[in-house]
Amino acid sequence: MTGPILSVEHLDVTYHVRTGSLPALRDVNFELQRGEILGIVGESGCGKSTLSSAVLRLLPANGDISGGRIVLDGDDLGEMSEAELRALRGDRIAMIFQDPLTSLNPTFTVGSQLVSVQRAHRGSLTSGSDDLRERAIEMLTSVGMPDAHERIDYYPHQFSGGMRQRIMIAMALLLEPEVLIADEATSALDVTLQAQILELLRRLRSERDTSMLFISHDIGVISEICDRMVVMYGGRAVEQGAVRDVLTDPKHPYTQALLGSVPTKERRGQRLTTIPGRVPSLSEMPEGCAFATRCSHAQEVCRDPGPTIVSLPGRDVRCLVHDPDSDYDTTAIDTAVDPTTPAAETGGWLAKRRSVGEVLVDASDVEVHFEERPSLTTRLLRRPGDVVRAVDGVDLNIHRGEILGLVGESGSGKTTFGKALLGLAPVTGGRVTYDGEDISGLDQRQFRGMRRRMQMIFQDAHASLSPRRRIGQLLTDPYIVHDVPHQDRIPVPELLEMVQLAPEQASKYPHELSGGQARRVNIARALALRPEFIVADEPSAGLDVSAAASVLNLMKDLAGELGLTYLIVTHDLNLVAYIADRIALMYLGRLTAVGPTERIFDHPAHPYTQGLMDAVATPDPGRSQTPHRLLVPGEIPSPKNPPAGCRFHTRCRFARRDSCLEEPHLDHVDDGHMVACHHWREILEDPDAAERAASPDLGYAAEESGR
Repeated sequence: MTGPILSVEHLDVTYHVRTGSLPALRDVNFELQRGEILGIVGESGCGKSTLSSAVLRLLPANGDISGGRIVLDGDDLGEMSEAELRALRGDRIAMIFQDPLTSLNPTFTVGSQLVSVQRAHRGSLTSGSDDLRERAIEMLTSVGMPDAHERIDYYPHQFSGGMRQRIMIAMALLLEPEVLIADEATSALDVTLQAQILELLRRLRSERDTSMLFISHDIGVISEICDRMVVMYGGRAVEQGAVRDVLTDPKHPYTQALLGSVPTKERRGQRLTTIPGRVPSLSEMPEGCAFATRCSHAQEVCRDPGPTIVSLPGRDVRCLVHDPDSDYDTTAIDTAVDPTTPAAETGGWLAKRRSVGEVLVDASDVEVHFEERPSLTTRLLRRPGDVVRAVDGVDLNIHRGEILGLVGESGSGKTTFGKALLGLAPVTGGRVTYDGEDISGLDQRQFRGMRRRMQMIFQDAHASLSPRRRIGQLLTDPYIVHDVPHQDRIPVPELLEMVQLAPEQASKYPHELSGGQARRVNIARALALRPEFIVADEPSAGLDVSAAASVLNLMKDLAGELGLTYLIVTHDLNLVAYIADRIALMYLGRLTAVGPTERIFDHPAHPYTQGLMDAVATPDPGRSQTPHRLLVPGEIPSPKNPPAGCRFHTRCRFARRDSCLEEPHLDHVDDGHMVACHHWREILEDPDAAERAASPDLGYAAEESGR
């Protein structure tokens, strides 16, 4: 049968609240072809999740489809009864939710939930529970779960995040649906797990010809897996076309700005594009172009009702710039700032040159071990409790004025190491010196004076701000804690100005701020005591691409203006490639590589570095639909029982029994580049070594990574 498997035609969705009706989606049109992966991208509040709920007919009680229709393989979903819709969901169209832990019932085993799904839809077509269970085991195996016949009886909390997401994919595919909707299915995963899930979805598409609607705010992920993409803003589809075409030649100013906001190695020394303001709320949605208030190309005509969709060769764009029948003055575009042109190139901005001086922070063989509280059984048997080796012998120095990026997967110990440098986690071995003074043995009272010189920006911006206090009070708290004289305090308006926030923000509570604004408040509070050294833990995590770009620009500005020294803790190689002078890679409590950013990226000499670099998603049309040759298999082991020898050898393509069971030490490669790997010379000298190592003929790596 020809034609699209899913058609969305002139779709309108309205939410009804006490104050009236709010339009959430307006005139949305697209088609999903058979075997196609269609990406839906946009900032938070653009209508992506509302769209997925509408397609499944799972809108909240106060929401309804007020116009248009949704057609699944010839059937109009709007004309179906509730009973028909229940039979359709999961059977013909299924969904992978963003958070698998809240989507799986914690009181039932994974197997019982997979069997229940089959019984609910096709119980009469199966011969018994044993057959249903066997089918569930086969599906878990197909999505890459090792020992599925045993682990099917585990509970959801006994699986890692990556494995729980695989379970959700297996559950969605059990009934072989025609359409699969993935709503931010990889946004909460590490870069290596994200790459594994993307490869899994790509393989399932090729093997089963499943059509997918892939919803994400990450253009890099969209470029990795999707054939076509729809860019949404303000509840409307503003641009759609083939991924390669949209990324190569974006037509809508919003698409251009999104692409210019992504930090990459190629943008080092440039200012990232930021979009002023925020996505308008549903109650403030304008009749005209919703992006007009944030667009550098906007003219008065853009605020009139409309605009309509303009069909270009291979592209649909909702922008008057491309409408020859509109009153838009295209001659004025040349005088406007092009959102895709970095301001550094137009003379508008260039980061002040930072001078890197002597060593400010020196960590020598630092260990942070936590002894877990033993269970009742362990105490009765008088066994010692497990020891978590979060940081297990790290040597690293940070120079004054330097931006050092610390990269690794969740569980690698990078956040614990950053906290240990600030005295927020106990150093159980080795020592930390700050500006020549040993601070690893100081108690909390002794450390208080030192902490004025070093601060931390926490990952969860809102959680680190008291919801009961106004922003102005939160910014003055450090002065009260450290008993700073009034003449030495920076006034609140000046602190807010330093982070580019308006003075009126001082009277607001944290819940009234956006994610980017809350992050800026955290930076302002960290700057209040005029520190020299700041640890920034995942500074862009949870932010839309434009808000993240704004924070990174700010951090780079402050580094030049105030001479700050940063340790940026992240799993995002794109981020450190853009902002960091040096990069240190950490795996299971130990460093695997350290070196200048250019050397790390141009000459990756550790298999872990290669794997992370290959897994990172970038909005590069040349990488679209390209499989990851060096995909890091499996997941990071537990720090309670790390592997002997090289800790990465259980996931390494180069692993050898004769050498990798001995612990490697950091070897000097060149120009400050150091690597802890027995095979770094082989990796650097032979560009094809990785491909041969990835072959199953190697034996050892394949055997170990499958365990």
